[in-house]
Amino acid sequence: MTSVVVAVRVRPFNSREKGRKAKCIVEMQGNSTRLVNPTTGRKNTFAFDFSHFSFDPSSPQFATQENVYEDIGKDMLSHAFNGYNICVFAYGQTGAGKSYTMM
Repeated sequence: MTSVVVAVRVRPFNSREKGRKAKCIVEMQGNSTRLVNPTTGRKNTFAFDFSHFSFDPSSPQFATQENVYEDIGKDMLSHAFNGYNICVFAYGQTGAGKSYTMM
């Protein structure tokens, strides 16, 4: 594991977003995350250490809690148990799933 690991995760829509008929504008493939502008259709692609797509459980690329743990949690815990300092910085809007991912 390198010194800094960046992972992103897309969560399913909440009831408010479903009620507003929101559309998912995030596409993920491998470690790439693509944002699609809903107005122009323009796509911007970003590369991360891990891109976890947890939006649609029926998707073949669906990332479970276990997948996230295997990708980032396992090494972090190992380093902590071996006496190294670790830090997890979770960023996102209220209700985005930060605490859920950390559990």
